[in-house]
Amino acid sequence: MKVLQKNSLYIILFAIVCFLLLYYGTIFFGQNKESAPQIQNGVLDLSNWDFDKSGPVKLDGSWELYWGTLLEPGQAAVPTGIFPILSYWSGSLNHTPLQAKGMATYKLHVKVKPSPSMVYGIRVVNIQMSSALYVNGLKLGSSGTPGPSRSEYSPENKPYIAYFPLEGDTADIMIHAANYDFIQGGVASSLYFGSAEQINRIDKLSTGIGIALEVSILLLGIYHLGTYVTRKKEKGFLYFGIYCISSAISFAGLGDKPLMQIFDGFPFALIHKIQGISMHTSILALTLFIKHVCSEQVPRWLVKSVLTVYGVYSVYFILVPFRVYSYTTFVMSALQIVIYFIIIWLLSAAYMRGNYGSFSKRSLLILILAFCALLICILDASLYLLRIVPKNFLFDFCAMSFVLFISFMLASRFSEAYQTIEKMTRKLSENDRLKDEFLINTTHEFQTPLNGIINISQSLLEGAAGDVNDKQKENLSTIVAVSQRLSTLVRDILDLERIKRNEIHLQTSAVDVKVLISIIMDMFNYLISGKKVGLIQDIPDNLPPVRADENRLWQVVYNVVGNAVKFTEQGAVTVSARYRNGHVEIAVEDTGMGIPPYRQQRIMELFGQADRHIPEAYGGMGLGLSISGKLVQLMGGELRLDWSEEGRGSRFLFHLPAAGPFPRQRERNTASFRLTPSAAGEAEPETTGRKFTILAVDDEPSNLQVLSVLFAGEAYRMLKTTSPQEALQLLQTSGTIDLVLLDVMMPNLSGYEVCREIRRQYTLFDLPIVMLTARNTPSEVAAGFEAGANDFIIKPFNSWEVRARVNTLLQLKQSVQDALASEMAFLQSQIKPHFLFNSLNAILSFCRTDSARAEQLISHLSVYLRRCFDIPGTEAFVTLESELQLVQAYVEIEKARFEERLTVLYDIDPGLLQTRLLPLTIQPLVENAIRHGIMKKENGGVVKLTVKAAAGLACVEVWDNGVGIPGGKLASLTEKNHARETGGVGLPNIHRRLINWLGNGLQIESTEQEWTKVSFYTK
Repeated sequence: MKVLQKNSLYIILFAIVCFLLLYYGTIFFGQNKESAPQIQNGVLDLSNWDFDKSGPVKLDGSWELYWGTLLEPGQAAVPTGIFPILSYWSGSLNHTPLQAKGMATYKLHVKVKPSPSMVYGIRVVNIQMSSALYVNGLKLGSSGTPGPSRSEYSPENKPYIAYFPLEGDTADIMIHAANYDFIQGGVASSLYFGSAEQINRIDKLSTGIGIALEVSILLLGIYHLGTYVTRKKEKGFLYFGIYCISSAISFAGLGDKPLMQIFDGFPFALIHKIQGISMHTSILALTLFIKHVCSEQVPRWLVKSVLTVYGVYSVYFILVPFRVYSYTTFVMSALQIVIYFIIIWLLSAAYMRGNYGSFSKRSLLILILAFCALLICILDASLYLLRIVPKNFLFDFCAMSFVLFISFMLASRFSEAYQTIEKMTRKLSENDRLKDEFLINTTHEFQTPLNGIINISQSLLEGAAGDVNDKQKENLSTIVAVSQRLSTLVRDILDLERIKRNEIHLQTSAVDVKVLISIIMDMFNYLISGKKVGLIQDIPDNLPPVRADENRLWQVVYNVVGNAVKFTEQGAVTVSARYRNGHVEIAVEDTGMGIPPYRQQRIMELFGQADRHIPEAYGGMGLGLSISGKLVQLMGGELRLDWSEEGRGSRFLFHLPAAGPFPRQRERNTASFRLTPSAAGEAEPETTGRKFTILAVDDEPSNLQVLSVLFAGEAYRMLKTTSPQEALQLLQTSGTIDLVLLDVMMPNLSGYEVCREIRRQYTLFDLPIVMLTARNTPSEVAAGFEAGANDFIIKPFNSWEVRARVNTLLQLKQSVQDALASEMAFLQSQIKPHFLFNSLNAILSFCRTDSARAEQLISHLSVYLRRCFDIPGTEAFVTLESELQLVQAYVEIEKARFEERLTVLYDIDPGLLQTRLLPLTIQPLVENAIRHGIMKKENGGVVKLTVKAAAGLACVEVWDNGVGIPGGKLASLTEKNHARETGGVGLPNIHRRLINWLGNGLQIESTEQEWTKVSFYTK
């Protein structure tokens, strides 16, 4: 449920996109599936059409077009061509150029079932910009006056209906159309043909829907203006009321154009001026509305830009005639789409950031939906005018939806404001009395949902629900950071209340400061990646432990170091420790912003900040240092500010009593650990059937005993040690160890350091590592995974959890090993039938002429086949010497086939012959060079195999002077699809196996028609 609430905006936007795709897909794929007869070559046969049962038909299709002339009834002429009636005048027709401004005659011959009593009707909606309708030579209707020139023509373009009877079975329909004003000419909407009653019903329905929309919007506008009169501070009602009224007038000039019907007889230019001015007024009013209600989400420059552009354009619109400003119609519509899209994007970004401003979450979501509806409205109208869709059904619906959404949003804000005032009135009377209880209860309740927010946001940031773009990553990172800060504040408040009530119970013990600080610095190294801040530790190896509560000391160091990191933009944070007079003094020094002198006295107080603007810029409430100081006091020490200077940095000191004598010097060279016979690790006796060996490392013997008991009945061999140095030595001397259980807090070396040492030799699948820790904060877990851990187990142990996690990791390791073994077996057993056939043919050709050579080739083929069929169980590696034997056997067979066309040279470092490498890595490369490089050339060429040492690795290089590889094909050679196309082991397979093993794959260089070089490195 929380995920749905979190992603509600994404889900709604996705649903809108899916609906639009389904809607327009249905239109596109369904518009050619109409059951009515279709017009063909200017003829429509409706002789078998029953109008009473099937209804009217659209006269869409290909009519006869007579370009550049207005034919008189009965006048004979040759048509310019067959032309789709729902197409604008552009391009050419049968080599005759068509242009937007001109005149034309459309003709259609309709055959109907004779019915003398039936009255037919034709509905004309939009023919730009004047038209006249003739049926069987009689003029039945017109809009404006079509003429051969501008002086003889008058525009109007309003809908009309023609009714007529038919005495025979044929209706010759002719339309005169002329346009000298608009940027598009032609028939813009479908013509309907049917019985008079049906046509009348269509006209009333269409006109009624339009009028209902316009009247509804007009009434809503009047309502909002009335609301503004009673609440004049709420200018949003004023602007939206003006928008509604002007939009209603603007919409009345579109579609069925009731504005023209109401003001019948008014000049065409005046009607269009009224309609256009109303539309621009609505845009300006809506922009002012956005400026008023969305000041925190929409930048001022965008609002000013829109007001300037549309204000200037409104003046231009008023001053110039229709035929001039019509050229800018689509430009301004496109600009509207862009503006609304930007507004939706800005509001959505604010919604995801939680920047609701004066809105509630619900109100902002409603506002986003409103602008989505408005965007769809404009988009649908544009697609209709551009002939991309045959009808703008969504226009009316989305226009009304926008107005209703905004109205509901304004009402919701008003209601929420009233409810907020009521709640505040009730709470203010109780806040003082319930302050402390409120803090305790709310902080406890916050912790669980905060963890949910952090975990869900982090998983989304890591791509758990799919790829995220940069903006989404930024938004999700902000959510995580804000949630983490809030979680820290919750913990601080709880600690503060416990300190006030003296409920802090310390469990003091000897704590290794060096290891503790090392782990915390590892965590911050992970958390501040990308920040220009260096973390430095200056702690002597012989520093004695301190007497303190480990968890509380961790909290103190974490808070002080965290403060230093937070207020240091670049430079360094240094943590040092020294032993002085029975105490260990720990210092945290940074090169950050520093603290002004007048603020230094209260920096350790509750809610003390170096500057009052710090909460805005960096977050936090100033509780951390105060709580840390009180915790240090409880542990017998003192935390203080040693020095600070603005622009230079600060230094905090605290001291704690030392515990016990100095420890022995730490051994740091993990590669040269030596063990006494008694320190070889305590191994339990191996019993029959045990398959896996587990190494448990913990400085607390009781924990090791618990682990021994947990796995006493399992099929495992347990090795135990309390020393991290001994653990590293056991990995070198005790044979195969399958899994390591590793404590985080240990003397001398932390679990993170040991984990990093292990990962230098073993991968995550080769040797799984499970970290044992008493702390499981997100930053600690992330630092552990960064060091190379596979999993975490929290102390105290749960027996079921420990066994389940260990079993899962070991089964996964076994599955990976089995998969690798199977893959090796598959790769080694591949023999291409055509190669075997060609090899036998080559041997057969030598049997009669050179039996010794044939015997030698049979020996080479035997080596090749034995090597291919010799599957070494689960062994995943072979020596370079073994791989070279396979290469040489293959090469000798190919040389016998191609003779002097093939030359193979070897440059092998003898000292590398025992180097381990993956099987079938070199031979396929040599085969590829011969088959696809050398043998593509008529004269053949040279293949050179080089193996040499380079930077501690072995470099394998296969070079040939064959046909080379085109530059555009290089990148695709290591893709999976290439392997499917070519078959065999293939370059993609070798490339993938090398990356899985070493992290680096094949390197391919080539010059077409000259040479190719394929190389890789191995250990």
